Amino acid sequence: MSGLRSAARVIGWAGLTAAGALHAIWASGSPWPERNAKRLGEAVVGSSKGVPDAQSTWVVAGTALAGGAVAAGALGEGRSIVAVRRLAGAAMLARAAFGGEAALDLMGRPAPGARFRDLDRRYYRPLFGVLGTALIIGAKKKPKKVVGSTDG
Repeated sequence: MSGLRSAARVIGWAGLTAAGALHAIWASGSPWPERNAKRLGEAVVGSSKGVPDAQSTWVVAGTALAGGAVAAGALGEGRSIVAVRRLAGAAMLARAAFGGEAALDLMGRPAPGARFRDLDRRYYRPLFGVLGTALIIGAKKKPKKVVGSTDG
């Protein structure tokens, strides 16, 4: 595996696993790293009316944790797994390009406040961009070795 592809897989694994762990913390009822649910809601969904319910947050946590495992190479290198990695990378890049307001609109959430828009511009969009790029690079299959090649 190339050094770049290996690094991309580590970045994809670490980013998605961290996101999954953070969502699990929130699903369990903790507003960390904020002091209360109102502040957490303002930061992550753009509304002081709080965060999504625990069940929805657990689904996001599980999906991100599973995505981290797949990004790292779990389930092998089959065509469908490579396609899943590429699709996830494209989705992350779309989130980075279109921003959090568009994502919240797609989910039927109200327009976000200024705090979310600032955090999205400064942190969330760049993180989604890095993760998306890492997933796309990490999705590449190992080149097939040509019989009789001296590459080694």
